[in-house]
Amino acid sequence: MRKAHIITFANIKGGVGKTTAVTNIAYLLGTELKKRVLVIDSDDQGNATKALGVRDLFDRQHETLWSALSRKVGYQDVIVESPYKNIWVIPSTKELKAAQNEFGRSARGLKLFKHLLKGVEKDFDYVLIDTKPQINVLLQAALAASDFYLIPSFPEPDSYDGFLDLVAECEEIHDEENDDLHLMGVLISSVKKIPAHEQYLKFIAKHLKASHVNLLKPYVRVSNAVATATLHACPAVAISSGRSVKEDYLKLAKAIVKVASAKKSPSRPNLKKLGVLKEEQADERNWRVKESAADDEIDFS
Repeated sequence: MRKAHIITFANIKGGVGKTTAVTNIAYLLGTELKKRVLVIDSDDQGNATKALGVRDLFDRQHETLWSALSRKVGYQDVIVESPYKNIWVIPSTKELKAAQNEFGRSARGLKLFKHLLKGVEKDFDYVLIDTKPQINVLLQAALAASDFYLIPSFPEPDSYDGFLDLVAECEEIHDEENDDLHLMGVLISSVKKIPAHEQYLKFIAKHLKASHVNLLKPYVRVSNAVATATLHACPAVAISSGRSVKEDYLKLAKAIVKVASAKKSPSRPNLKKLGVLKEEQADERNWRVKESAADDEIDFS
């Protein structure tokens, strides 16, 4: 039986490349890997909606995620075809701010996306859900309907603020609502070839491995195309004149397909070991640049 792989992108720290990851991976899944992709923008800022070429639908009273959730209709009634091949969008709206008060963490709230996505495998290979950087009912509902969650981050300590809390919340959803939910891994972008990033990446890789958390490769190199794409409201890989950012995201898209299609699910994260990561990260002596790291180079393969 055909299956749609549903992946929630989440990080409760804002400004860590989450929406950039969603839109660029969606673009490459659709245009390069020929997958039919649905992107759901559940962040009321609407950045994924804008980046995927349906900006004019942001804040309309129809064809939005809010209208679907409030009217209890399926995805078929609110999807919008993007200008990019094989990519459809359920747009965001500022009205999503009311979702927490409207639904809360109730049985009804947790089933919002399950109802929305009923039968989605008939039309799509992948569903990517962009979320607001906070634990709220829309994140919980997305996780309750997902096969995987993926955590985008930057190679810096601030990106992991609340990391343990997020994973603990996701694992609680696994235990109470959706035992098909698994942590696909951590995706790190905006990486520079500098000793500070080299040292921190070694630190985080060691602790994620000990915690049974997959670190997706390759790292995504920093690129001016990302800032340019934000100005032009489009995926960076659609306009990049250089090869690095597209190469990196394409390899990541292929890695995501491989994990999603594997017969064996990823291991569950060890929350106790992630607690050790939180403690050791608080002491910058554990990850700051050492003299011996000055000549190290980051492996982007």
